[in-house]
Amino acid sequence: MDAAERLAREALQNSVDAAREGETPQVALRMHAYSGADLDRFWHGAGLDAFTARVGVLGLHSGNAFEAKPETLRVLHVVDSGTTGLAGDPTSPSSKMRKLLMEIGGSQKVVEDKNSGGSYGFGKAVYSASSRVAVIFAYSRTHDASGQPLSVLMGCAYHREHEFDGQTTSGRAFFGKRIEEHGIPIRHDPFVGDEADELAAELNMSREEGDIGTTIAIVDCPLKMEDIKRGVERSWWPKIRRENFRVNITDEDGQRLHLRPLQDPELRPFIDALDVALGRSPEQSGKSRRKADFNKLDGKKIGQLGLFALVDEQEPDEMSDQIDRRDTIALVRSPGMVVQYYRRGFPSHPPVVGVFLADDDIDDILRRSEPPEHDQWDANADRLDPSSKESEIVQSVHARIWRELRTFQKFARPPEKSDGNRFLQLERELAKLFGPTGKREPIGGGKGETPVSLRPDVLIEQAADGLKVKGQVTIQLKEDHEGDLPVIVTMRLSSIDEGHRHLDPIALTASFNGADVEKVDEAEWHLRLSPGEKVDVEVESAVYEPDWTVDFVPRVKPLGVEGKA
Repeated sequence: MDAAERLAREALQNSVDAAREGETPQVALRMHAYSGADLDRFWHGAGLDAFTARVGVLGLHSGNAFEAKPETLRVLHVVDSGTTGLAGDPTSPSSKMRKLLMEIGGSQKVVEDKNSGGSYGFGKAVYSASSRVAVIFAYSRTHDASGQPLSVLMGCAYHREHEFDGQTTSGRAFFGKRIEEHGIPIRHDPFVGDEADELAAELNMSREEGDIGTTIAIVDCPLKMEDIKRGVERSWWPKIRRENFRVNITDEDGQRLHLRPLQDPELRPFIDALDVALGRSPEQSGKSRRKADFNKLDGKKIGQLGLFALVDEQEPDEMSDQIDRRDTIALVRSPGMVVQYYRRGFPSHPPVVGVFLADDDIDDILRRSEPPEHDQWDANADRLDPSSKESEIVQSVHARIWRELRTFQKFARPPEKSDGNRFLQLERELAKLFGPTGKREPIGGGKGETPVSLRPDVLIEQAADGLKVKGQVTIQLKEDHEGDLPVIVTMRLSSIDEGHRHLDPIALTASFNGADVEKVDEAEWHLRLSPGEKVDVEVESAVYEPDWTVDFVPRVKPLGVEGKA
């Protein structure tokens, strides 16, 4: 995830979290480019001259505006309406303004706010991280405790601790009112009322009278508006589609960049799957799509899953920033943002995309399972309550999603003839591997005697989230072989369907116990055997789904022999 997409996720999440009861907020992202007199007015109004003399000790990246005042300064505004604004007593540590600017890195929001996006501090830090000079301003129209209109404005710089003119400073600087009281540490309060409104006008941050909400100004922002637009589309299409979430994006030339996720070929299949999950699709069950409503768990509703089979899907170019949609589920909860494009293993056939909409019953549990970046649901998260089976609920969500995807995939798959050539088949009901049925194919795929033997001895074991294959494969060269023999060893494990077609490759780790071996790729090794030498290879697979049938195929052949290993 790049910086533009991170800003798009977090900035909009903050506005969504601040929405007034029963309302969908509106957000505008506007890039301003100040030059000439406009630049001078902003530069001096924001007090940026105070930083230029100490730029070398601030810990900023090269190319920032403090190194040399630029001809053009880019300032990004994030403006929301239909929100509560930065409410609370501006002098209190609990006010939203002070939390926004002074508590970056904390996690209090996770504790206090229901149906929110994630860690309070991390979500706010994205603003300063998007500024090359690490300076932001916040201006908000809100209401005070008595319901009267209140304007507040403050700025903050986030620089590293440093020494300047013989004094050590924390690196934090404030654009606000310095309050000194006897016996009380110095503090900085926001400007309020008319003073805040006048300063907002000087900084080009004014809002209409009665427009409740917040404007964030990110100074010296290097991000491209096209990249921010792309980030909004990738992360917020569920809310845009479901709730008509309005996000206006304007570049420095005043050009409006329109959000059109429906016209994006990468996102359109997910939107089709969303319509299935919401019951809007004309076909709710068939070869191309399916809706699944999960049964309750521990008395809680889980959510809905919409699945959509892709046709003629091509493998994406590894050098592009395309989403690899194949067998991917967009995980979504109440804020309407894609938490994660979730997948396991390797894509199968036909490729499927899906959308999981978490029910409100488990929204708080999933929120607590998210890291500060809220980009996954982690069953091992520290904030989950072990006494309430919350970890089990998160695990169950992942397991049910993947089971439904594979079940639908088998149903949607066109019939195909069995290749009839299996070496080893692992069944879920048996906690071990059967030996090969019928006559084993000679090594190298040809006929005749081979000088090297291979004996597998592996079992299926229970794992925390499924099953895994573990055991030993013994390779030995005949004692009467003339000289050393270089060999190729391949070991492949994959799931198979009822027609014995390979579906998902499953990762294997192999330890050759001290033998001099060259690893060619994830499933192939080269080594040299001496006459009579025996090598015991310890193998262990990644954990796979408990309802999979799998096929383990180890092979060995002399290096240089033609034929597939």
